[in-house]
Amino acid sequence: MDYISPIGVLRIEASEKGLRAIRFLSEEREPAPIAPKNEDSRSCMALCVSVLNSYFAKQWGAFNQLRSKIPLDLEGSAFQKRVWGAIYSLPNTYPIASISYSELAYLAGKPSSVRACANICGQNNIPILIPCHRIIAADGKLGGYSAGLSRKSWLLWHEGVIIKGSNTLLQQPPQAR
Repeated sequence: MDYISPIGVLRIEASEKGLRAIRFLSEEREPAPIAPKNEDSRSCMALCVSVLNSYFAKQWGAFNQLRSKIPLDLEGSAFQKRVWGAIYSLPNTYPIASISYSELAYLAGKPSSVRACANICGQNNIPILIPCHRIIAADGKLGGYSAGLSRKSWLLWHEGVIIKGSNTLLQQPPQAR
């Protein structure tokens, strides 16, 4: 199922177990989405649309409540799942704060695995719901983002994220495309 968002088209993919992916589609022609095969997949994707609607409307309470009802079908190692779980558990209360890759490594139980945690952020198949865009470099720079730094910057602006150590908010919406 494709979802039109303020930062481009998102493709939502689900299995019978839960949400598998939210992918940013490129400007190039993408193949048509594959229709969900069962009712569980369809209801999961419909719930995901409600979550994204709440997110883009800045309805943080509804976003939290709905997001917690979506089962996730994550594929990865135990450590990858632990990192994604740590990111998923970041609070969504306004103002939203970012954390550094080193703080994420600490939360995931392996403080020396900063680089691995950064790589795992890049492998996150469920952006926005697992908000890896909130993880930044220790010096306050954005670091990387699999969907592009312009989208990361836009998501941080949209959330009113305060970059730790700088106490600054982005004042203008960055160009997202």
